[in-house]
Amino acid sequence: MGKSGPVAAILMASGFSKRFGGRNKLLVPFRGKPLARYTLELAITLDLDGGIFFVTASDEVALLAADLPKVRVLKNAAPEKDLRESVRLGVEAAGRRAEYYLFFHCDQPFMNANTVQRIMAEREHGRIVEPRCMDKPGNPCLFSSVFREELLSLKEGETPRLIKARHPEALKFVNVSDPLILKDIDDEETLERLSNITILR
Repeated sequence: MGKSGPVAAILMASGFSKRFGGRNKLLVPFRGKPLARYTLELAITLDLDGGIFFVTASDEVALLAADLPKVRVLKNAAPEKDLRESVRLGVEAAGRRAEYYLFFHCDQPFMNANTVQRIMAEREHGRIVEPRCMDKPGNPCLFSSVFREELLSLKEGETPRLIKARHPEALKFVNVSDPLILKDIDDEETLERLSNITILR
């Protein structure tokens, strides 16, 4: 069992949805609610004493959190900088009080509280915790604040995956038996195929 410490959740919702024909996929209805709403509703049920930060470039996406007082919306004015800008904004907003950063992608409607709690339970100073299914990595990933400066200094085209590659000795894995839990929705075909599958929370 890992050590305790404040966890900040950083919900990254600034992508361009290039495989969705110009539509913002986070606003697309999935089983009766916008896709990003699943991650938002999951986050507010968790013990995230470091805060919840929803990073988006879209005013429409930002409105998805309007009724969730626990969630702090961060406007991403430079989404063209890709994931690194969402990472930077979230880490800076969380400040130095947070001892861990938990990075969510907002296109995983099957992610559940039990899986996230297992990830957080493994948190430990100097470690990176990653969920995996059949040796395939997934999200959300949790980073110790030891990696704060590296997260803040990612360059163009770089993502937190680079930090994992730099520090393989820091990695801890949480095995997930059901691949659906880690599934993200990247295109309309996947959205349609998964729309009738029951979501277990």
